[in-house]
Amino acid sequence: MTTIRRLTDSCLVVTSDDGATLFDPGFHTFDSGEIDLDSIGDISRVLITHEHGDHVKPDFVRWLVDRRSNLTVFSNRAVADLLAGHGIEVTTADPVGVSSEDVLHEMIPNGAQPPNRAYTIDGVLTHPGDSYQPTSTAPVLALPLLIPWGSTTQSVEFARRLAPKQVIPIHDFYLNEGGRSLIYGMAKNVLAQSGIEVITINWGETATI
Repeated sequence: MTTIRRLTDSCLVVTSDDGATLFDPGFHTFDSGEIDLDSIGDISRVLITHEHGDHVKPDFVRWLVDRRSNLTVFSNRAVADLLAGHGIEVTTADPVGVSSEDVLHEMIPNGAQPPNRAYTIDGVLTHPGDSYQPTSTAPVLALPLLIPWGSTTQSVEFARRLAPKQVIPIHDFYLNEGGRSLIYGMAKNVLAQSGIEVITINWGETATI
């Protein structure tokens, strides 16, 4: 049995018999007060898709590392270089039971496209970071839905192309609750036509898959 807890935005905790993996410890989860950080529980490893602050806040990573002496942080070289400046070691090889695909972040308004590592954990869930470029997915896809580098329409098409069984909406911290519900509903109605189920997990809530 696997559980997925959504903290906020793109930050997820995936728990299976092998332990708990935290994806993308960004500033919103750490700073917003929406989540009681002590409720996160025991984390075995951290996977970070790319270097932007909404996906990695060094103070959050340090807080996680200080709670458990044997926690390992995994990411690409750009994130490793960023966190090295904060005295945090990052492993760039994939952990056991996890595969990755190195792609580019979608172009942001200033024209930048930093490296982005999409992770698939235990054949269960794929977290694409901020990219539409991954070529495959696990049965569950974490799907960015409202982003400055794309659109809900493009995100839905991305999901249709990869054809997971289920998607979990992420990347929506700048929407209020009503806005998130509206976007979730749009995605749910459209993706149902392609046989893809949308599992909405509100901030702090957990789903079992």
